[in-house]
Amino acid sequence: MNFKYLLLAAALFVACGDDSSSTPVNDSPAKEEKIPADLSYTDCIQTVFESFTADYSLYGAETGGLIIDSMYWDKGDADSRGESIYIYKAYWNGTHLDSTYEANLHEGEWSYRTVLNTKKATVTKNGNITTFTLTDNGDTDTRTVYFDGDSLAISHMEDGENYTSIYVLKNDTIFRPTQDEFIAKDEKDIHTCYLKEKYDGELVVRNRYETGVQNGMIVLTRTYIEDGIEGKIATFFMFRR
Repeated sequence: MNFKYLLLAAALFVACGDDSSSTPVNDSPAKEEKIPADLSYTDCIQTVFESFTADYSLYGAETGGLIIDSMYWDKGDADSRGESIYIYKAYWNGTHLDSTYEANLHEGEWSYRTVLNTKKATVTKNGNITTFTLTDNGDTDTRTVYFDGDSLAISHMEDGENYTSIYVLKNDTIFRPTQDEFIAKDEKDIHTCYLKEKYDGELVVRNRYETGVQNGMIVLTRTYIEDGIEGKIATFFMFRR
């Protein structure tokens, strides 16, 4: 890990321990308009890179990336498409996640449920660093995200130790300096890219990502690949505020 990545990790470690200037998300319920997407948003590498922070928007932490509206997950493989499906829809109250609607197809039967969000999030933003503390049923989890457009670091404390994941966007490729994997764009299609991993001296494709626009939303589809065989497909519908 070079000096730049050490600085990112150090900054996040310090931020994880300091949320004194935090403000509750629920204090800012103002409605914000979604920005309609167009094809300029769908460069695969850029979309995938920004999507890594999308989960944190569920807690009101706006890190400058994308925000999840809904998700469709087909859990089958090429021979069992449509047999096991999970659907997720997020409902917002301004910047706060109000509730989620979930549908699940399993063994030919659909089940449905609406889940009210009971998690309380407190968010602090200081430049490119966003820290949020999530409380649910007395349990507290603090996570910190550094995002500056081409560097992303996500840090959290667990059992008294700090864990940090770092991603760097450079030359149309997303690198993980601490792991033998990267995401590279398809040479012929800017809307397609692949997660590749070094395994036994060879590059193996683990995921294929495809991007597009549908009904004004950015669509990101991730297909899991194992031993060259396509497995689960997750499709995310996202927007910017």
